[in-house]
Amino acid sequence: MVDHVLRLKLTLLASALRPGRGLLAALAVLVLAGAVGTAVIVLALAVDPSRADHRAAVIVAGAALALGIAVAPLSAGLGSALEPRRFAAFPLDPRRLAVSLAEAGAIGVPGALAVVLALGLVLAWADEPTSVAAIIAGVLAAVASILVSQYLVAIGALLAVSAAARRAVTGVARLIIVIVLTAVAVTVVSIIDGSASEALIGTAALLANTPMGMLWAVPGSDLAGLLARLLGGIVMVGVLAVGWVWVVARLLEAPQRTRTRTATIGLGWFDLVPATPAGVIAARSMLYWARDPRYRAVVLALPLAPVLMMLALAVAGSPLPPLWLLPLPVLALFLGWFAHNDAAYDHTALWVHVAAPLPGAADRWGRCVPPLLLGLLLLPPAPLFALWSGVDGVLPALLGITLGLLLTGLGVSSIASALGAYPAARPGAGPFDQPPTLGSRAGWTQALSLLATLALMAPALVAALWGVTEPAWFVVAGIAGVGTGLGMLLLGIVVGGRVFRARAPELLDLAQRS
Repeated sequence: MVDHVLRLKLTLLASALRPGRGLLAALAVLVLAGAVGTAVIVLALAVDPSRADHRAAVIVAGAALALGIAVAPLSAGLGSALEPRRFAAFPLDPRRLAVSLAEAGAIGVPGALAVVLALGLVLAWADEPTSVAAIIAGVLAAVASILVSQYLVAIGALLAVSAAARRAVTGVARLIIVIVLTAVAVTVVSIIDGSASEALIGTAALLANTPMGMLWAVPGSDLAGLLARLLGGIVMVGVLAVGWVWVVARLLEAPQRTRTRTATIGLGWFDLVPATPAGVIAARSMLYWARDPRYRAVVLALPLAPVLMMLALAVAGSPLPPLWLLPLPVLALFLGWFAHNDAAYDHTALWVHVAAPLPGAADRWGRCVPPLLLGLLLLPPAPLFALWSGVDGVLPALLGITLGLLLTGLGVSSIASALGAYPAARPGAGPFDQPPTLGSRAGWTQALSLLATLALMAPALVAALWGVTEPAWFVVAGIAGVGTGLGMLLLGIVVGGRVFRARAPELLDLAQRS
């Protein structure tokens, strides 16, 4: 069986190099992989294990690249992936198939990069007493990366039940790879120009105690830490291997996703909202946010923005604890900003809003409800983030700025989605699909709505910065943020409602041309 699966994998790899539309993409992937592998070897030879920043860079870069290798198979698309459900029609032993698929996962670009990354760890510690531990840790890390990639392929294939979902999985995987390469590049640059600080060392220390980074920290640990991390790596690989056999067996038994149908009583969201125009639009908008892949992809990808910002700033030398003040405001900002083109997402369904004697403010209110409810979920964790930041008295400012950015963003978006709407992907399309008529109007609307939100919140943000030296300003910043948010939301609803009614026929024409 192993021979057949490996032969099938080699055939799939060879098919990517046949002349055609995919040849250039395959060659580009090979060039990028070759560049990354070469860079790993060159940088590994330049590592000085006696320097704390070099040891930290090995941990951060190793953990990041291992993550990129794990998601790499998803970035190529799931159309030809060797995932367990494709073998469900054959009477195969699940254990032998699991071993065959794991070995097949080691063949190809991700598997080769996993081996090169492990070799880089060995070369970095080649002249040190812990070189043997580095070899063991490198092998375990490579095996773990390959097994995790197989899990992700199986899960991605199980979830991607439509073309739009498959495109979403591929797009998110490619985005993660871009983030990983950016983080590694920032780490290397900070080491070369000497700007690396305690933040990089702190980030490495944090990763060293997690499954992502513990194996990369093995050679630089003391004896107790070395043994503990090696044991943890062995246990992790063992759990992954046993779990992979179970997953393959489960998918062979039930290759198709099943859903138990229950009797539907009532009207769902429409029973929970007031029987008003704004309430009905709010219920319909909540259905969009819950079921439409264009909205769901944004909700799932939104947390990547603050993570990327924190990682880049930490590697660049910013102190790590205060960076915990970034995630909640950044999430609130982008959550409010995303609604700036909400009307265009309706496509032909917008005619109902235009034809009905609907107050413009009701349309604006209803569309604000889903992002507002999601944004309110950001407030309960605020005390925890304020505590982790280590900044005394910052909680009022964090709450006020977060709520203010959300409400101000919704107010600005209420006007922008009526005044500066631009063509959007049609319902059912992938979240990364764009209409062919997309032009400069989209860029201006996106940029101006984001800048307007930040400009209106500038007084509160400046007061929060003053609070770093004078904590009394934190309370002022919180009050200013909430006041600005409430005022801008009400103003945006009123002005946006009037603009919506005045431009309703134009908006309908634009939505139908998407």
